[in-house]
Amino acid sequence: MIVALEYIKYRWIAKGRHGIHSPFVFDYLDTCQKIRLSKTDKATLRKLTAELSKDKSEIQINDFGAGSRKMGEVRKISDIFRTSSSYGKYGLLLYQLAKHYKPASILEFGTSLGVGTTYLNLGNPNAKITTIEACNNTRKRAIQHLGDISNIKSINSTFDDFLNDPIDQKFDLVFVDGHHDGTALLDYMNRLAPITHDKTVFVLDDIRWSNSMFESWNTLIESNEYHLSVDHFRVGIIARRSIQEKEHFILKL
Repeated sequence: MIVALEYIKYRWIAKGRHGIHSPFVFDYLDTCQKIRLSKTDKATLRKLTAELSKDKSEIQINDFGAGSRKMGEVRKISDIFRTSSSYGKYGLLLYQLAKHYKPASILEFGTSLGVGTTYLNLGNPNAKITTIEACNNTRKRAIQHLGDISNIKSINSTFDDFLNDPIDQKFDLVFVDGHHDGTALLDYMNRLAPITHDKTVFVLDDIRWSNSMFESWNTLIESNEYHLSVDHFRVGIIARRSIQEKEHFILKL
């Protein structure tokens, strides 16, 4: 996949709010995406990202997914942060979704350094967040930054092992940021079905990471299981929402 060419195609096709007739998507564009960080939340995130971007300490990474294309097993914290999608406009998207839709329970696949977790928690401090990270060294760093927050449950586990255990709750928002393998993504989505519901919002990171990921994204949006899908180039949003006509949108972010 030539990512630059894909981005040109995306920018050519992507729409803004004009011409959108879906009530859900119009509300998403007109209300959800207009949410801005509060001054307090902005200060919290500025402090966190400044610390991470300057942290040259190294940790050993145990990567259970497709792995980084550029970094080895020993990585600087600043480099891990630099390649993360969970800040900037994509982090803001997580904040907006959590603040607008107020999910009571959130599942995050791939804690990394806890930046995405922080955006989600700031967006809805009342949500119970379960965040999964297979690399314990990375997870330990995330816990340092997250602090002792009672509504966040950090689990050291692979996604597979987590899904193999009995889970006695349903999640309202699921953020999948890890593994980066298309076959694995489809498997996770199938196995997440029993612990999610018709209005669960799935946020899928790096849908254009590889041909495999993009093919799986297209399989999901063409599936009769999902009636709503939104392509934001790097991130895709998808939901069952069987109450509505099947619709797919390519939208600017």
